[in-house]
Amino acid sequence: MLRDVLLDIVKHTHSLGFIQAVKLENTDDGTMVEAMDEERTVVLKGKLNKKLEEVPGLIGMGRLSVLKGYLDYEGYGKDGANIEVVTASRDGKDVAEELKFTTPSGYSSSYRFMVSSLIEEQLKTIKFKGVEWDITVQPTAQNLKDLAYFNSIMGGFEPTFVAKTDGDTLKFYIGDGANDRTEMPFASNVQGKLTKGWAWPLAQVLGILKLSDTSQASMSFSDQGAMQIAIDSGIGKYEYILPARSQ
Repeated sequence: MLRDVLLDIVKHTHSLGFIQAVKLENTDDGTMVEAMDEERTVVLKGKLNKKLEEVPGLIGMGRLSVLKGYLDYEGYGKDGANIEVVTASRDGKDVAEELKFTTPSGYSSSYRFMVSSLIEEQLKTIKFKGVEWDITVQPTAQNLKDLAYFNSIMGGFEPTFVAKTDGDTLKFYIGDGANDRTEMPFASNVQGKLTKGWAWPLAQVLGILKLSDTSQASMSFSDQGAMQIAIDSGIGKYEYILPARSQ
């Protein structure tokens, strides 16, 4: 159902608070989802589990708060309500212009897609070359609870955390040197090593992890300076890639 797919996309982008626009593109391999925050700290590469046939080619979705508002309106979720992709023919091709929401009682709303000239300009994502992931772990509910707790204490002073291995234990470090600091064992019996002390944004990582039940999420780290959080929502698979920051 189109509404469920759109709600899922909005949840995994707009709800994070730092992604303002999304690109959807139908390819031979399926419907791809791409997005990036303005600071380029998080790059999203996703794919819907089922191709969204209603979308012809490429569309850009900005003003995600408007789209979310329409999707959340109770009347547009009731039986008989309809959401359709309105298209127009340009240069012999069907181009998506807007989403139209209607109800049997006469309510109607339109959400305009981004014009094609702005899609690649505003949604130009970083070309991410594949890396070898040194460690992949599945976060637990307790991991998220602990990470959120220490973020509530230290997030205002320490915006990043460092991931390193100590033997076969993956540890997160918040703060360092003579300042306040916390050492948090995150996963045990890990295979691989992280030794370079790269840092990642704590609030963004926590926000992404909170999107899903931990059983559907995984975290991968490369000692070359990249992290990936992968989430399978059942509707789509979303991979959030975070380039590391130097300490």
